[in-house]
Amino acid sequence: MLMASSVLAACSKSNDTSEPSPSSSGSGAPTSEPSASASASASPSESAQALKGTINISLPNASSSVWNAVAQGYMAKNPGVKVTVDNKPLEGYKEWLTAQFAAGTPDVDMVVNNEVAGLMNDRKFMDYYPYFDKQNPYTNKPWKDSFDLSAMGINLDGVGPEDYLYNLNFESVQIVWVYNKEIFQKVGIAQTPKTFDEMMNDFKKIKEAGYTPLALAGNSNSMWSGQAGWLVRIYADQYLRDYINIARSQEQDYTYLPEVDGTWKYDLNDPFNDANSKVTKNELRQLKAIKDKAGPYKIEGNPKWAAYADNLKRLFQYVPSGFFGVKDDQAYNLFLTGKAATMMSTPASYWQLPKDFADESKTGAKGGVKPFEYGFYNMPSMEGPEVMAPARTIQIPIGFYGFVNKNAEQNALNADFMMYLTSPEGYAVYVKAIQASSDASLSGAPALKDITLPPEMTKAFADFSPIGNTEGYQSPGNSLARGLMDYQPSVQDWVGSVQRFFDGKLTTEQYLKELQANVDKYFVPMLKQGKKELSDLDTPERRPPERK
Repeated sequence: MLMASSVLAACSKSNDTSEPSPSSSGSGAPTSEPSASASASASPSESAQALKGTINISLPNASSSVWNAVAQGYMAKNPGVKVTVDNKPLEGYKEWLTAQFAAGTPDVDMVVNNEVAGLMNDRKFMDYYPYFDKQNPYTNKPWKDSFDLSAMGINLDGVGPEDYLYNLNFESVQIVWVYNKEIFQKVGIAQTPKTFDEMMNDFKKIKEAGYTPLALAGNSNSMWSGQAGWLVRIYADQYLRDYINIARSQEQDYTYLPEVDGTWKYDLNDPFNDANSKVTKNELRQLKAIKDKAGPYKIEGNPKWAAYADNLKRLFQYVPSGFFGVKDDQAYNLFLTGKAATMMSTPASYWQLPKDFADESKTGAKGGVKPFEYGFYNMPSMEGPEVMAPARTIQIPIGFYGFVNKNAEQNALNADFMMYLTSPEGYAVYVKAIQASSDASLSGAPALKDITLPPEMTKAFADFSPIGNTEGYQSPGNSLARGLMDYQPSVQDWVGSVQRFFDGKLTTEQYLKELQANVDKYFVPMLKQGKKELSDLDTPERRPPERK
C-alpha cells in the first residue's frame, strides 16, 4: 500500500501515461539484504554469455527478497553480471535519488523515477524507445512484442524523434476502498455505499460508534503524492470532465494523429472517452487554458470548483485525529488493528492483509493481531447539479522503473535486465518470489504477453470491475487541484492552504481564491522548469523549440 502511495505521485510529460509503483506493494519499509548470488545449477543462455558488468538496484519500499530473487535468476543466466539490491525506505526516497546526481553520474542504475520530473527534463534517465525494436534474447522476438502496448498507454505510431520513454510501466493498479466488514456490521451498515452521500452517512455512524471512518495519512507527502492526493484528484474529475474539449489535439497541432483524433467524439457516458489511446492531448493547449483561466481551468468564482471543494471538506472530516501529522504507516496501523473502518488501497491488499495481520512491526502487537474479514468497493460518486459524470478512479499501468542514463554499454546491459524481467521466464521468478514473500503483493494483472499468472491471482483480479481512469491526463484535477502541476513551491503553498480550509479557517471562497493566486504566482517559473516560455503558448499548434 505504501509503495502505491509513492508511485502514484507524478510523471513526466515524456512518458505521457500517468502521474502515478513497482507492483511489489510492500506496506512496510524494507530491510537491506545481501545481493543475490548466481545459482550454480542454472545454465546461462548462449546469447548472453558475453554480458559483463554490474547493475545496482535501489527501489523505494520494495521487497528485497523479491528483487534478490529476480537478481539471482538473472545472474544465473548471465554469470558475468553482478546485480546488487539495496532498496530504500519510501520516506525521503525522492530526496535521496535527487542527491545521487549532485556529484555527477550516480552508481545506482535501476530506480523509480516518477517523482523527479526535473531530472527527466534534463534527460538523466535512459530512453527505452531505442530498445523496443531490438531482439529480446529471452523470447527470441522483438522486445516490443512482449508488451500489451495499448494497456501500457503507449502508441509507437505517434512517437517522434523528440519523444522519450524514461520509465516502464508493465503492470496495473486500481485504487479501491478496502473496508472492515465487522465494523460495518457492528454499526448497522448492511451494504457498501454506492454514492458519496451514502458513504458520508455511513462514516457518521462509524465515527459516532468510536471508530475512525477513514485511515488516511495527512502529511505533506500524502497530500501531494499519496492517498490523500488521490482523493483530491479523483473527485475533482467528476466536475471537470469537459477539460478534454480544450486539451485535446486540434487538426493543425503537432500532436495530432489523424488515425486517432480524426474519429474521436466527446462522450461523457464513456468513462474511457479521454483515454490516451482514444484521443491525444496537446500540453500547450492545457497550459494556455491555465494562463487564460478558460473553462474548467478557471478556479476562483467557478461553481463547479466550489461544489467539489465543499464535498471534499465533508470527506476530510472523517480522517484520523491529528490528521496533518499522520504518516502512511500510522494510518495503515489504524486499519490493521481494527481501529479504522476503511482505507484506500489496491487489489494487492487481497493478499497483503493476511500477511500484515501477523506482522508485529506493522501492527505493533506481539504476535500480530486477530484477523478480521475485509472487502472492497469502488469509488462512490458525488452527486449534484455541478457533477458532470460518475466517479472514476486511478486505474493505470504502473512500475515507473527507470535507469540512470550512462554509457551505451551500461544502458544496453540495463535494458537486457528488463528484457529478462518482462519475459515469461523472468516474470515467473518475480511472481513466485512475491507469493513466497512476507512484504510484497501483486497490485494488478501484467500488461505482458505470454505471461500466465497463478489461478488464484487471475481469479482475484477478475473481481475488480473497471469504472474508468483519471490518471495521466492533462485535466484540471491533475494539474491544479493540488497546486500547479507538481511544481514543488506551488504544492507546498497549497498544502498549507488546504490545511487551513479543512480546519475551518478558510471559507470555500477564500480557499479557491488562494488556490487561483497560487497557480498564477508560479505559472511562469513552472514553465521555465519545463523549458518552456510564455511565447510558446501563442502558437500551441507548433512544437516548442528545444532549450538547454
